[in-house]
Amino acid sequence: MTERGFTLIEMVLAIVITGILLLGVASFTNLGVTGYFGSVERYRLQTEASFVLEKMSREIRHAVPNMFDDDGNNCISFYPILDSGFYAVSGADLNFIVSNTNSVSGAAATARLVINPTRMTTDLDDLENSFLLSDATLVGDNVYSFVSGAQQLVGNSVSQRHFIFDGELSTYCINGQRITRNDVTVTDRLSNTGNTLTYTPMTVQNNGVVDVNVTFENNGESSTYHQDIQVINVP
Repeated sequence: MTERGFTLIEMVLAIVITGILLLGVASFTNLGVTGYFGSVERYRLQTEASFVLEKMSREIRHAVPNMFDDDGNNCISFYPILDSGFYAVSGADLNFIVSNTNSVSGAAATARLVINPTRMTTDLDDLENSFLLSDATLVGDNVYSFVSGAQQLVGNSVSQRHFIFDGELSTYCINGQRITRNDVTVTDRLSNTGNTLTYTPMTVQNNGVVDVNVTFENNGESSTYHQDIQVINVP
């Protein structure tokens, strides 16, 4: 009876073929894993971009109208609204209503009420139709009054609206690859060039608009976002 086994050539061929098959499987697996991690990073970048733009949009939309500063170097400053409501002139006094009494009773010493703002200034003592909340007197449920305040009004709001803010500026800037808010980094994934942040003041026909044009970049891939954010509050 003749016994047979592998010849040297057969063994070498088996090793070579097995190696080729393993390389093919490894390459296929690596391609799938690389594609998966690439899609995860891409999704993470897009999620971060959406979060940053949504955060900026919410703050800008609910800022005191007409009180924006564009320094021309990709920085926008504004005053966030703490509360808003309506006012009425009662003789020499100026009465106003708020949705939350804490916005007045618990307000900071710098907190102010402003009516029909028409310009940006950091010297709030020089701002027309602006009153320190610490001078307000409670006269009813959620109703306050500035005694003799009506005499200081330069112009009225067509809709009788007022805005309350704490006197602290919020500033968004684009610095290289970073977007910062009050010098705190919000994201550092921007491309090196082509990013802009500008403000167009309101007109009779249009609200004020903040234009955000940014490109997020990661591992050689980039996504460009162009968003116009309307300052929806009107005096």
